[in-house]
Amino acid sequence: MTKTVSIIFYKGRGTLAEKLIRLWTKSPYSHCEFRRSDGLCHSNDRRRLISRLERLEIDPKDWEVCELELPSEIVDRVERRQLCKNGTRYDWMGIIFSQVFRLGLHDKKRWFCSKSNADDLIYAYRLMKRSNKGCYEPYLKRLSIFQVVRPQECSPHRLYEILTHAS
Repeated sequence: MTKTVSIIFYKGRGTLAEKLIRLWTKSPYSHCEFRRSDGLCHSNDRRRLISRLERLEIDPKDWEVCELELPSEIVDRVERRQLCKNGTRYDWMGIIFSQVFRLGLHDKKRWFCSKSNADDLIYAYRLMKRSNKGCYEPYLKRLSIFQVVRPQECSPHRLYEILTHAS
């Protein structure tokens, strides 16, 4: 049995900060969310800068959707783990020292949107890899790039590239 989740990428008009992110990353995307199997979105709120679960109105003209079908038991564990991230603050150290200066430094207990979303996909990959169940092979193949991805180095654009080239 499987469940569908999505990583959704914001390409709408956006704020000045979002326009600067797009300029810096040379991308149409300034933010991303993990849309869970229950329809809620998990990420760092792009305005309040805190990790949360929220129901968002997704206008297709403002958001690009990358759907992933994963085993139900893996999705359930990823979604339970996301609850532990709720309420955590924004990882400014990661933005400055991994995104701007590209030194790979970050706060392991704080998040920014694409770091959190990449971390969730890495967690899903590792859960399936450790289990050694043959039924996970097609999913492992799709997510195999996540064995070498460092989440703090993923911008929304980089995560989009990874997901669209892995399909």
